[in-house]
Amino acid sequence: MTQGLAPAAAPAPAGTRALISRRSSGDTPGRMRLVSAALVVVGLLVGLGAAQSFSAADGALARADENAAQLVRLQGIQTSLVRADADATNSFLVGGLEPVDQRRDYDGAIENAARLVAFAARAQPADGEALAALSAAIEGYAGGVVQARTVNRQGLPLGAQYLRDASASLRSGALPLLESLTTANEQRVQLEFTTARDARALAVGAALAGLVLVAAALVWLARRTHRYLNLPVVGAGGVVLVILVTSAVVLGSVAGSVAAVRDGSYATARALAGARVAAFDAKANESLTLISRGSGAAFEAAWVTSSAVTTSELAKAPTALRESWTGYVGLHQKIRALDDGGGWDQGVAAATTRDAGSANATFDTFDSASGEQLTRAGHETSSALRTAASGLGLGAWLSVLGGILAAALAWRGLSRRIEEYR
Repeated sequence: MTQGLAPAAAPAPAGTRALISRRSSGDTPGRMRLVSAALVVVGLLVGLGAAQSFSAADGALARADENAAQLVRLQGIQTSLVRADADATNSFLVGGLEPVDQRRDYDGAIENAARLVAFAARAQPADGEALAALSAAIEGYAGGVVQARTVNRQGLPLGAQYLRDASASLRSGALPLLESLTTANEQRVQLEFTTARDARALAVGAALAGLVLVAAALVWLARRTHRYLNLPVVGAGGVVLVILVTSAVVLGSVAGSVAAVRDGSYATARALAGARVAAFDAKANESLTLISRGSGAAFEAAWVTSSAVTTSELAKAPTALRESWTGYVGLHQKIRALDDGGGWDQGVAAATTRDAGSANATFDTFDSASGEQLTRAGHETSSALRTAASGLGLGAWLSVLGGILAAALAWRGLSRRIEEYR
């Protein structure tokens, strides 16, 4: 029996082939709708991510400016208090009624410290509790100085002990509180600097991811529709690219400005403030050493420490103040030589006179010059931070609009292709 070949399958009718073709492509519009929805979400997220980055940088710079201003206030309080102590101890050496100018300077320093404490409490509620304790410590110190003055006018030696006690209370109470407040606000400033510097990461990351997804959608569309370009979707990608470039450039510039401020005017202001606080502390210890009449070794050791801090801080600032401070240091050493050589009266005279070329006159020159430079550095810091923040709010709104535009273009491009399957 001969085995025959199996008959060939008959070709499907034309109508059947059309039905199979429609079924095979029937899921394409559904997938396009999913891609369209995904691109709309991507566009909106890119815009919102960039807006968040701009807003974060803007807010961080504003808070950095506020915290830097609070730091300046706290350093002003520190300087005023050690300045007052330097005035009180130096005028105490004169005996009887202290010099009018020094008394006026002391009163002004105490009043300035109290005023700055009130301003600081209003500006930064987080510091309120510590500032309340500081205010009480300042009142206690001022009361001790009044008591020392009263006894000193009566010619009683007990006045020197009252003054030493008051000065010690300042260093054990008020100044440590200020140091902790200064540290806390310094940390806040550094945190805001870091936030502003890193703000671009979200915008750049979101925009790069958005570009990748738009490119993937274009490739997918080209394979499904055999059309290499979908102009609205390409336009959406262009908007995302603009957001990417703008965010990278603008927020990169902000990061650069923050670094320049941190290492420039802000660092200078911190160094000058530290130098001034230590300098006035040294000046007070100079007088306390003489007041102790032969038993002031601890105060002279404190002077050496404070002087070293002043020299170290001045080395961090681009300033010519080091020469002025060195001049005062040399005059202080002459005062110590007089006292250590048995010439206490001559040492007191050299420490209290305000004639040209004296220790007080030289220190006053340092005080005036360093104060002016500190004020200038503080203004430069605030100005630079505000300049860096200019336009960031507008950038946030434009980013939102850009995200909406990218989403609309993507939706438009996919809608046209979906229409072709109806």
